[in-house]
This record gives sequence, structure tokens and C-alpha cells, in this order.
Amino acid sequence: MRTLSIGQLRVQSVLHGHGREAYTIFDSVRGVHGGADRYLAGYACSGSDRTYAYLLVDHLRWLEHEGLTPEDVGFGDLERNMGAIGAKIAGPYGRPWRVGKRPYGNGLAGAQVTAPRRA
Repeated sequence: MRTLSIGQLRVQSVLHGHGREAYTIFDSVRGVHGGADRYLAGYACSGSDRTYAYLLVDHLRWLEHEGLTPEDVGFGDLERNMGAIGAKIAGPYGRPWRVGKRPYGNGLAGAQVTAPRRA
């Protein structure tokens, strides 16, 4: 099986004992990406987990490109990210990191972005 790998992060398929395939994100230096794996576990074998894994790895690569961590990223950063992948936003959106790739469609880029709830 071929996997797309840019930098150190890649989407990795995982075959479960019951024969179903799920997806996670693997870092070639640190192993399984813990935060991504916890998020994707809620969608394992759902049919959507592969799509979510590729979108999430792209987001994590963007964070790395921008020198941000998931804990530091703010709404303005996410808005720039959405602009860089093809959403129509007012204002500058930063440097492209997906060189040679089509922008995501407006349906995806226009999805509502909400900040995670803090306990």
C-alpha cells in the first residue's frame, strides 16, 4: 500500500482484528500522533475516518509549516488556513503550503469552524 508522506507525518491504515480498516496519523520520528489518534478513534471504521485523517494530516502539516501547535492556534490562524485552502475570506491568508494541489471546494472550506470546549 502506498501512503502519501510529506515531511514526517503520514496517514496510516490500521487493520483491526475483525478485518475492518481504520486510519490514524503516524509521525516517522515520534510514532502514532496521540492527539490525532484520539480524535480519529471516534470515527474508526465509520467510512469517514479516512477522509478525516487526510484532512487532519493536512491541517497538522499546516500547523508545522506555520510554527504553531494545536494548543497555540487561534481563530485568526484558522481563518488564514481556510483562505489558503480556497475559502473566500476577507484579508490576507498567508503563504501556501500545498504547492501543486487544487484548493479544497467551497463546501469544505466554508464549513463552520468552532473552537474546542475547554473544561
